Amino acid sequence: MKQTFNFTAELVPVAYAEALLALAEELGLARVELFAAARVRPEVLGSPNGRLSFLDFHSLTQAALERCGEPALGLVLGQRLNVSTHGILGYAVLSSANLGKALQFALKYYRVLGLAFELELVDRDDTLELRAVESFPMGSQSRFAAEGLLTSIHTIARFLLGEELQGLAVGFAHAAPDYAERYAEVFGVAAQFEQPFHWLRLPRHYLQRPMALANPATVQMCEQQCEALLASLDVQDGLLTRVRRLLLTRPGDFPDLESAASALHTSGRSLRRHLAQMGTSYQQVLDEVRKRLALQYLTTTHLPLYEIAQLLGFSDPSNFRRAFRKWTGKLPSDYRNEVP
Repeated sequence: MKQTFNFTAELVPVAYAEALLALAEELGLARVELFAAARVRPEVLGSPNGRLSFLDFHSLTQAALERCGEPALGLVLGQRLNVSTHGILGYAVLSSANLGKALQFALKYYRVLGLAFELELVDRDDTLELRAVESFPMGSQSRFAAEGLLTSIHTIARFLLGEELQGLAVGFAHAAPDYAERYAEVFGVAAQFEQPFHWLRLPRHYLQRPMALANPATVQMCEQQCEALLASLDVQDGLLTRVRRLLLTRPGDFPDLESAASALHTSGRSLRRHLAQMGTSYQQVLDEVRKRLALQYLTTTHLPLYEIAQLLGFSDPSNFRRAFRKWTGKLPSDYRNEVP
């Protein structure tokens, strides 16, 4: 059965953007300045479903990285992404019987957070290793995202256990930055760099530590809500979601099928076959992404139409107008004027 594009599949919790904005303000960057630099309307934070488009979050993050003057922004932000920031998933983790159960729950439902990583738990003798691999190449935001992810996980684990973690080890796929010594300040141990993937290791004995707020009924309720969220967010199919996210991070420079397959570590043939099994094609996914991006730009930015056309890969604004009319039955200018 054909799966239609659901733009909410590319949404991340507004709480992440709020944490980023609050940190930027503390570093001297006003919200209004950050929104202007990112070309994002502040109203996007008022979404009734409490989610922000991946594109807008990506733009806000890039603007913050370029203007905050804090090279270790990911490390600092990750320490603020606590249990409550992660919403229903954080609530479930807090209510789990022990740290091991909390990790299992998180690994089952982490996609409700809109993370740009694939996560995996691996047994390693007397330790447990959490591995994180990018769902798509994030370019200049790769280090920031990895720092934020592992730092947040470490921060939450310390909170749940109520003590500093002993025997911890951490590694990152990127090269050591100029501020590498700050990783030790955060994790309590020097980080390893240029690893095959990002990882965090914990001694196994921590996994059986009971949680002070353990509540089986709460965990069951959270599981039901996470299942419903997964269904509504359309993130069950990993590869299809990764294709969409890859396209969303390349506005104006959409890759062809072979280039997209290479970026996603698969072959063009395999990608084409997989999408066909989902009842779609690369061109259809690209058109769906273009349509949703067009709607996003028209409703949340003041960009002129010729710039929107360029961002969507149209060399001629008239081609964009024709395509938009085919998608919606309206001209871009008319659609924008109808937005309240």
